[in-house]
Amino acid sequence: MVKWVNELNEIYKEITSKEFYRNIFLEGELDKKNEFNKGKYVGIACEFTNEKKANGKELVKRYTITDELDTIDELLESENFIIISPISYVGKSRCTKNAVKMYAFAIEIDNLRMRENVPVGFNDLIHHFSIELLPTPNYIVASGSGLHLYYVFEEPLVLYDNVKKSLMNYKRDVTPIFWNQYVTTDYTKEKIQYESVFQGFRMVGGVAKNGDRTRVFQVSNHPVTVEYMNQFVIDEKNKIECIYTSDLTIQQAKEKYPDWYEKRVIQNQPKGTWTCKRDLYDWWKRKIYNAKVGHRYNCLFLLSIYAIKCGIEREELERDIYEYLKPYDELSINEFNRFTVKDIADALQAFDDKGLVTYPINSIVQRSGFDIPKNKRNGRKQQQHMEVMRAIQQVVNPDWREGNGRKSKKEIVEGWQKRNPKGRKIDCIRETGLSKPTVYKWWNTKE
Repeated sequence: MVKWVNELNEIYKEITSKEFYRNIFLEGELDKKNEFNKGKYVGIACEFTNEKKANGKELVKRYTITDELDTIDELLESENFIIISPISYVGKSRCTKNAVKMYAFAIEIDNLRMRENVPVGFNDLIHHFSIELLPTPNYIVASGSGLHLYYVFEEPLVLYDNVKKSLMNYKRDVTPIFWNQYVTTDYTKEKIQYESVFQGFRMVGGVAKNGDRTRVFQVSNHPVTVEYMNQFVIDEKNKIECIYTSDLTIQQAKEKYPDWYEKRVIQNQPKGTWTCKRDLYDWWKRKIYNAKVGHRYNCLFLLSIYAIKCGIEREELERDIYEYLKPYDELSINEFNRFTVKDIADALQAFDDKGLVTYPINSIVQRSGFDIPKNKRNGRKQQQHMEVMRAIQQVVNPDWREGNGRKSKKEIVEGWQKRNPKGRKIDCIRETGLSKPTVYKWWNTKE
C-alpha cells in the first residue's frame, strides 16, 4: 500500500480517479473527441512503456484527454507509469509553449518526517493547513512515498507568457514553505526539490513506484483564487500574475521604457537572451556526474537549459542525457527513489521551452545543489578586463582624474548620477567599471 493512505483515510474522503479528473477538467472545458472546436483544447497523458524504439530508447506513448474522459478509464488498466498535468494544451506535445490553461497548481512533498513510527511530518502538514501557515489544498494524492497537493483554481489561468513566468517564480518562492523542517527531513537548501510548475505528476489511480496504485483524497470542495494563493509568497514580487495585457498605450510605453521601445519596436529585436560557448555545456556534463540524490532530475533539467544557451542540437542532448540513466539510478537509496526514463523525459521537456534560456544562475545553483562561481569579467583575464574598463571610463568620463588626486568610489558614483539623472544602477556599473556592491552602497536614492 502507498504511504499515508491510513492517515488520510482517517481525516478525508477518498474519491475515484475519474471523479478527481472531472473536478480538474470540468465538463465542457476540454474539446470533445474527434472535434476541433475553436477555443477548446485537450489534456495530455504520457505512458512510459517497457517497449523500445528502433534507436533503443524507451517508447513513450502520448494520449489525448478529451471532455469525455474515457481515456482515463483506458489508462487505469495500464501497469506502466503514467503522468498527467492539470493543464490543457494545443496540439499533441506536452511542451511548455503549447500549454494553454492551468486548472490547478500542484506541488509534491517527499520524505515526510517519522519519529518512533509516528507520522509527525504528516500531522504537522495537516496542522499547518488548519492554522493557515500553508494554503489548504483541494486534494491530496498518496503517490508512492510522498504526497501531491492539488490546488484547483476557481477560474483556470490562461497561460500567456507573463503568467507562465509568474507561476514559475511563484512555485520557486513557495516551495521552501512546504518543504519545511517540521514536515520533511529534506528541508535544507541542498535537499529541497524545486520542480517546474509544468511538471507532470503521476496519474491518480496509476501505478506508483512500489507497484501499488496512487489514491486521492478530497480536502476541500472550495476552489482557490489567485488572491488566496498569493497570500503565501515569501517575496511579494513573486506573486502569480493574472494581468494578460498592459494598460499602457504604445506611446506611453515608449516614454516609460525607452530602451525597450528602441530594441523591441524600432529595431525589432527578440526578447533578450544570452548565449555561451559549448564549453559551458561540456563543463556541466562533467560536473553533474557527481550529482546527489534529490538533485538528479534538476541537474539534467539544467543540462537541457544549458543546451539551449550553448546552441546544442536536441539530438546531441538526448544522446548525452540518456547516458546518466544508469549511473543516476545506481545512486538510488531504495525502490521509492529510483531514477527512471520518466525523469529523463521530464528533464528533456525544458529544451522545448526556449524561454528558459534566461533561467537565472541563482535558480540553477538552488536546483542543482552545486555552487557555480560567477565570472564577472566575461571571460577576460584580470589585466585585460581592467584595461577594457579603463577605456570605457575614459570615453564616458574623460575628466575623471581631475581634482585633488584619485576620486573616491563614492564621488565616482555621485558624479555619474549627476551627469545621468535618469540613469540606472546597471548602466553606472557598466560605464564606471565599479562593482555592483560598490554602486549600490553609494547610490543616492534621494530625489
